Amino acid sequence: MLLGEAESDLLTAQGTFESRQPPSEAADDIRDRLGTLLDDAADALAEVRIGARRGEVRELGERTGELRKAAEQLEGFEEELSS
Repeated sequence: MLLGEAESDLLTAQGTFESRQPPSEAADDIRDRLGTLLDDAADALAEVRIGARRGEVRELGERTGELRKAAEQLEGFEEELSS
Protein backbone atom coordinates (compact mmCIF):
# COMPACT_ATOMS: atom_id res chain seq x y z
CA MET A 1 0.00 0.00 0.00
CA LEU A 2 1.24 3.46 -0.92
CA LEU A 3 0.71 4.94 2.55
CA GLY A 4 2.70 2.14 4.17
CA GLU A 5 5.57 2.72 1.75
CA ALA A 6 5.48 6.48 2.39
CA GLU A 7 5.56 5.88 6.13
CA SER A 8 8.45 3.45 5.79
CA ASP A 9 10.40 5.94 3.67
CA LEU A 10 9.75 8.74 6.17
CA LEU A 11 10.87 6.61 9.10
CA THR A 12 14.01 5.56 7.23
CA ALA A 13 14.87 9.18 6.44
CA GLN A 14 14.13 10.17 10.04
CA GLY A 15 16.39 7.41 11.39
CA THR A 16 19.21 8.40 9.05
CA PHE A 17 18.90 12.05 10.07
CA GLU A 18 18.81 11.24 13.79
CA SER A 19 21.92 9.07 13.53
CA ARG A 20 24.04 12.07 12.45
CA GLN A 21 26.04 13.99 15.02
CA PRO A 22 25.46 17.76 14.90
CA PRO A 23 28.77 19.56 14.33
CA SER A 24 27.90 22.61 16.46
CA GLU A 25 25.49 24.01 19.02
CA ALA A 26 23.66 25.88 16.24
CA ALA A 27 23.20 22.55 14.47
CA ASP A 28 21.74 21.13 17.71
CA ASP A 29 18.85 23.59 17.42
CA ILE A 30 18.23 22.67 13.79
CA ARG A 31 18.37 18.98 14.67
CA ASP A 32 15.88 19.43 17.53
CA ARG A 33 13.46 21.49 15.45
CA LEU A 34 13.60 19.19 12.45
CA GLY A 35 13.29 16.14 14.69
CA THR A 36 10.05 17.49 16.11
CA LEU A 37 8.70 18.26 12.62
CA LEU A 38 9.59 14.77 11.41
CA ASP A 39 7.93 13.22 14.47
CA ASP A 40 4.76 15.20 13.76
CA ALA A 41 4.82 14.16 10.10
CA ALA A 42 5.32 10.49 11.01
CA ASP A 43 2.43 10.62 13.50
CA ALA A 44 0.13 12.30 10.95
CA LEU A 45 1.04 9.81 8.23
CA ALA A 46 0.46 6.88 10.59
CA GLU A 47 -2.98 8.26 11.48
CA VAL A 48 -3.92 8.52 7.79
CA ARG A 49 -2.63 5.00 7.07
CA ILE A 50 -4.50 3.51 10.02
CA GLY A 51 -7.71 5.35 9.16
CA ALA A 52 -7.51 4.25 5.53
CA ARG A 53 -6.96 0.62 6.53
CA ARG A 54 -9.93 0.76 8.86
CA GLY A 55 -12.10 2.28 6.14
CA GLU A 56 -12.77 5.40 8.22
CA VAL A 57 -13.50 7.51 5.16
CA ARG A 58 -15.29 10.34 6.98
CA GLU A 59 -12.35 10.90 9.33
CA LEU A 60 -9.73 10.89 6.58
CA GLY A 61 -10.35 14.55 5.73
CA GLU A 62 -9.34 15.63 9.23
CA ARG A 63 -6.39 13.26 9.26
CA THR A 64 -5.13 14.37 5.88
CA GLY A 65 -5.44 17.95 7.12
CA GLU A 66 -2.92 17.15 9.84
CA LEU A 67 -0.65 15.55 7.26
CA ARG A 68 -0.94 18.62 5.03
CA LYS A 69 -0.09 20.83 8.02
CA ALA A 70 3.01 18.73 8.77
CA ALA A 71 4.10 18.98 5.11
CA GLU A 72 3.64 22.77 5.14
CA GLN A 73 5.69 23.07 8.32
CA LEU A 74 8.50 21.01 6.81
CA GLU A 75 8.44 23.13 3.65
CA GLY A 76 8.51 26.32 5.73
CA PHE A 77 11.47 25.01 7.71
CA GLU A 78 13.30 24.19 4.49
CA GLU A 79 12.63 27.69 3.14
CA GLU A 80 13.84 29.21 6.40
CA LEU A 81 17.11 27.31 6.20
CA SER A 82 17.56 28.14 2.51
CA SER A 83 17.30 31.89 3.00
